[in-house]
Amino acid sequence: MTYSTKIVFIILSISLITSCNSVKRLSNNEYLLTENKVLVNNKKTSDLEVLSYIKQRPNQKALGLPFGLYVYNWAKPSFEKSVEEWRLNHPNNVHFIRSLFSAKQINEVYLFNKKVNTLIIKNGEAPILVNDKKTKKSVNTLKKYYFNKGFFDAQVHSEETLNGDKKKKITYHITTNSAYKVNKLTLNIESPILKTIYDEHKKESFIKVGETYQRGFLEKEQLRLTKLFRNNGIYFFSKNYISFEAIENDTVSKTRELKLIIKDRVIENGDKITIQPFKQRIVSKINIYTDYTFLKKQSTYKDSAQYAGYQFYARQKLRFNPKRLASNIAISPKGVYKDEERVQTIQYLNDIHIFRTPINIQYLENKDGSLTANINLVPLKRYGADTQAEFTHSNIKPFGVLGKIGFINRNIFKGSEILKLSAQGSFLNVAEDVSDPDFNFFGLSAWEIGGNLSFKIPRMMFPINTKKIIPKKMRPSTNIGISFSFQKNIGLDRQNITGNITYNWKKGSKVKHQLELINVQYINNINSGNYFAIFNSELSKLNNVAQVLPDPNSLNSDGNLTNETATTYINYILNPLNNFANTHFENFKTVQRVQERKNIITEDVLVPVISYSYIYNGKQGFNDTRFSFFSARIVSAGSLTSALTQESTNGRKELFGLPIAQYIKTEFEYKKYWQLYNNNHLVFRTFIGAAVPFGNSTEIPFSRSYRAGGSNDIRAWKTFDLGPGASLSNLDFNIGNLKFVSNFEYRFKVINNFYSALFIDAGNVWDLTNSELTDNTSKFKGLNSLEEIAIGSGLGLRYDFGFLIFRTDFGFKTYEPYLPKNNRWFKNYNFQNMVFNFGINYPF
Repeated sequence: MTYSTKIVFIILSISLITSCNSVKRLSNNEYLLTENKVLVNNKKTSDLEVLSYIKQRPNQKALGLPFGLYVYNWAKPSFEKSVEEWRLNHPNNVHFIRSLFSAKQINEVYLFNKKVNTLIIKNGEAPILVNDKKTKKSVNTLKKYYFNKGFFDAQVHSEETLNGDKKKKITYHITTNSAYKVNKLTLNIESPILKTIYDEHKKESFIKVGETYQRGFLEKEQLRLTKLFRNNGIYFFSKNYISFEAIENDTVSKTRELKLIIKDRVIENGDKITIQPFKQRIVSKINIYTDYTFLKKQSTYKDSAQYAGYQFYARQKLRFNPKRLASNIAISPKGVYKDEERVQTIQYLNDIHIFRTPINIQYLENKDGSLTANINLVPLKRYGADTQAEFTHSNIKPFGVLGKIGFINRNIFKGSEILKLSAQGSFLNVAEDVSDPDFNFFGLSAWEIGGNLSFKIPRMMFPINTKKIIPKKMRPSTNIGISFSFQKNIGLDRQNITGNITYNWKKGSKVKHQLELINVQYINNINSGNYFAIFNSELSKLNNVAQVLPDPNSLNSDGNLTNETATTYINYILNPLNNFANTHFENFKTVQRVQERKNIITEDVLVPVISYSYIYNGKQGFNDTRFSFFSARIVSAGSLTSALTQESTNGRKELFGLPIAQYIKTEFEYKKYWQLYNNNHLVFRTFIGAAVPFGNSTEIPFSRSYRAGGSNDIRAWKTFDLGPGASLSNLDFNIGNLKFVSNFEYRFKVINNFYSALFIDAGNVWDLTNSELTDNTSKFKGLNSLEEIAIGSGLGLRYDFGFLIFRTDFGFKTYEPYLPKNNRWFKNYNFQNMVFNFGINYPF
């Protein structure tokens, strides 16, 4: 598509959209609402809280256009109810159909048109009309809003003005006048214990003498006091006992006296009502029923145990260690009742995934006024297992058996631990015939097995006592995992083992800490010399080059390379002394790519890691769209392991015959979400990470290096295509050990469940090492490297299924740092070089 064609296409598209008549369905006395404008003291406001009180809003717009309304107007709101009516209204269509098909097809065409019309209406948006009743209601709610903010004399009125043919905008004029202030706060708290608790915490009050009177602060104070009292032993207290009385005592200075009233407890016993002062309650007894069922709640409990003031019961044998289960209960024996302890106990017991939810906790009042807490727990099944089996048959592998088994044990050591174990294996026939030495009776001459074990412990299993710095209210847990996979006569006979010990704990609802005491990855390819025998396509590429650049020492009698001589040939082509990089560039690059892929796939390495992560997530609830996120992580690889290991004969430290990777890595990520209006949001994200090798290593393992591009990164480039730095590499896998990326995305609703986004991505990867394998254009050179930050922009389309979001992004190269400096902007900003990305859910 040429540039002139693109311009014509864009102009025609815009003309088509803008030519849509948004008011063609309106009658003479109807007006389309196009804009709401709010002026507060003659200044326009975009405060989302204020705007939310307007009861009628214009049609949803995307990029300034009401696409939903256009779609709706394409349809007929009053489509013919019968085929006979449709025939009368469309005689030309009926005549045309009869000329091509039989008369019976007319009914089918009618039904088809009706379904299409219904679908269009369903996915469109009816015009939002100016409604006087809703306008008056908006005026009243705005006035009430400012009244609750302390502006008792606020004046609100609306004004309608024409905004085009049969279109109107509504302007809401708000004059707040001066706000009233609280000049005095008096207390009327009847129960002495409540007065004592209030006085101890009165500095935390939302009501301040001398500040503006606001209804919202009264509601916050009501909630604060309710929470305060219920966390200080006042079990029977509720917010209904709290009321406020405002007395306007000075209209000139606009002040009000505020009275806080808290009544005594009202007790209803049948027809009898008594009033008593509130009392502080003690939880004198805590009963934990470990196998509770509602149908057998009156049955006898045969087993019981007591630990630290907790009483445990079971109908059969007690399956839980009382000490371990008690560590998940926040309610204090013989302690003052605290509502927060009840909530924490539910959270703790939910987190261990041993019992069914919801967790039921009941409090009963004893004759002496104390409370008994009954915690009713319904355990999940202790054991679970699943198996899968499959038999295969093909010309390549005549017979094979594949199987998988999974097992779970809840409460394995009676301390609410969860053990998960899975194993899988495949046994295949790779022998050619019965004369093959690898052939056996079943024809299963090769195998691959793997397994995974995870062990979750709902507490800190650490060599030293951590209760003082990580108490149980932080919900600490220990996760131990190990996975492995082994091959024999399959591929490269790879051995892959990964093990970790991870600790997690939380501080409040927003902050999470994670410490990986150890995370070890072991990768060893036993048969890496068989690479070119397995990847025949790679050997074919080398043979194609060998026809142009032959090496007599590598070719066999047929003039071809073999699995054994391919590596020798690679070294011959890549030898700088032969100068093939300058004389035969394309062939040189082909061999270089083959070598790169071989190095990645056959990489043998041991990566022992210790890391710490700090995560702050300000999101409150699933629907929160205005929050921030921050994470920081520091990683040390190989430091401790190398210190305990002797150097091998080649001068490098090895363990189990593999070199130990040593590097330090730090990573920071920040995300910010803003809600602009309705379904329009702005999202910003930035990430920076650096990994520096030292000691035993001169580079970072491929699996731990950074790459740029892809559907969740810089979307105008494919994964691995960008960088490092300003280099224009022809390799398939471009990586670095320094990465910076930032993303801006404007998300908006188009129509129905269809959403869209405009985005700008910027970033790159660089090389921080002094390696001679990378040229100067790939290296990070301080502030001078900022001009090597690539920029991509584009458009995204999304469809919201409710449980997930289907996402496509179209990325265009906006600034390409590897091009000449005077030709980097918009050089390849076209459909031909566009990158299409597919993803599930949002990219960040």
